[in-house]
Amino acid sequence: MAKRPNEKNERTKRDYMHFRKHAKQRSQKTLDREIAALERFDVWNRRKGFAKFHINWAMDFRTHLEQAKTTHGKPLSKSTQRAIMATLREFTIWLSQQDGFRRRIKLEHAEYFRLSLRDEAEARAAPERPAPSIKQAKRALAMMPGTTPRELRDKALVSLLCLCGPRVAAVASLRIKHVDLDEKCVRQNPREVATKFGKAIDSFFHKGFSEAEEVLAKWITYLDEVALYGPDDPLFPVTAISAKGTDGFKATGFERRHWSTTEPIRKIVNTAFKVAGLEAFGPHAFRHMHSRHISRNCKNVAELVAASQNLGHIDVLTTLRSYGQISREDQRRLITGEERDEDED
Repeated sequence: MAKRPNEKNERTKRDYMHFRKHAKQRSQKTLDREIAALERFDVWNRRKGFAKFHINWAMDFRTHLEQAKTTHGKPLSKSTQRAIMATLREFTIWLSQQDGFRRRIKLEHAEYFRLSLRDEAEARAAPERPAPSIKQAKRALAMMPGTTPRELRDKALVSLLCLCGPRVAAVASLRIKHVDLDEKCVRQNPREVATKFGKAIDSFFHKGFSEAEEVLAKWITYLDEVALYGPDDPLFPVTAISAKGTDGFKATGFERRHWSTTEPIRKIVNTAFKVAGLEAFGPHAFRHMHSRHISRNCKNVAELVAASQNLGHIDVLTTLRSYGQISREDQRRLITGEERDEDED
């Protein structure tokens, strides 16, 4: 039987979350992940008071994580284990500076919340992330219908991802005025657009997607001339739903507001690829697509830096390490200088 929460521990966790939110300015998403890690440790430790800390807790908890399973019965990934241990390490550092804990908890105790060097290296290794090729993205876009306003909106959304690969939260919060068709640019103003870390990002359209530009222009023209939307209205408004007699509900145009979640966007993108007979890629896969294309085809460092800035990366190494992975076959070709016939597979 699970033990009831320890009141002192709960107050301590609340104070820590307050510190992380207001002093460290962590996002709600980060706070949710951190409180989940602390709760996991607290439950495993049978709600023992944090003031009774012993380094054996850290070492035994690491063993627990190595043996733990996900809800699907699979072992926790090394990256997940590393993230949980990092949260406990930061928490222990904070505890060592608080009244009532200083005598028991020392700063060096936090170092026990680490994986082995081998596991740390495995956790940091960037996994190969699925992404469509340029041809696959174009096929998915071409097969999307665009007859009704709702179909045109969905197709324009995928077109924008093809053109510059903005993050899904940014797509959901864009306004019409943020797209400059003449300059072929999406201006992501952090005061109005949900950009990562509140960065201002100017993303220009990648060449070779003329069909996507035409769809996006057609959609903006519809919003301007038919729907009579203004510059501050959402670029991709929510579908309006109304009751259909006794037969449930039906879509009836749009509401002048942004989506409250990114799930509808993910569904639109997944469906587009499925209809094209391809893997159901998500919105973020377009960022990997652009990065890999640039990393394979750029002719100089300036092109690589421009592509990195287009994605909103502060450091070009982020583009290379996290997004610019190449396939095993490309690696073989670049190193050996030899092409291999597809029939050999």
